[in-house]
Amino acid sequence: MPEIPEDARSTRQRIMRSAETLFAERGFETVSLRDITGAADANVAAVNYHFGSKERLIDAVIERHVVPINEERLELLDRFEAKCSEESLPVEKILKAFLSPVLRHITSGEMSEDLFGKFMGRLIGERGYRLPESVRPLFRMMAGRFTSALRRAVPQLSEERALWRMHFSFGVMSNTLTHGDTLREISGGRAGNPSVERIFEEIIEFCTAGIEAAKKES
Repeated sequence: MPEIPEDARSTRQRIMRSAETLFAERGFETVSLRDITGAADANVAAVNYHFGSKERLIDAVIERHVVPINEERLELLDRFEAKCSEESLPVEKILKAFLSPVLRHITSGEMSEDLFGKFMGRLIGERGYRLPESVRPLFRMMAGRFTSALRRAVPQLSEERALWRMHFSFGVMSNTLTHGDTLREISGGRAGNPSVERIFEEIIEFCTAGIEAAKKES
């Protein structure tokens, strides 16, 4: 396969970074290709050359972020399970394995924490499960592993209910990352300005309580 010239790689990277920033600020649907190319100092032909379309550019952005996150989720779950002397892993640990890779991605330094947090929130909340084909097998594996871990930790959960509780946790994180500043505004500052690390601790505590409170099905 021929090597991509340096200037072409640079253009591709500029388009990707500009798209990520604009998606974080304004959302996936409202940002146009012209917005992206203007911010990247490129042209629409460059987007078509490197990605083919806006939708495939979004797919490339999603793949760049969700693949390392899901790989780390599985690695953490493996590590926690290997260290656990009990038959099942505590729910808190399962959620830590599920959510903390997102936190590490946010604090990676690629954007400001606030902006990157919004990007991850939009990625989860706006795109949901409209995933590129390339990442679906990894998502299915991740969903299966975490659902099984939850059912061992909370035996009264059916597979269906465990999947929904993982989905609820996903939603709590997404809404918090995307709209945390709205809460600060409408509370007149009474909600404080906790660090992103503290916010994730609160999310894990909140979701752990909800999952552990599951009742037996009648």
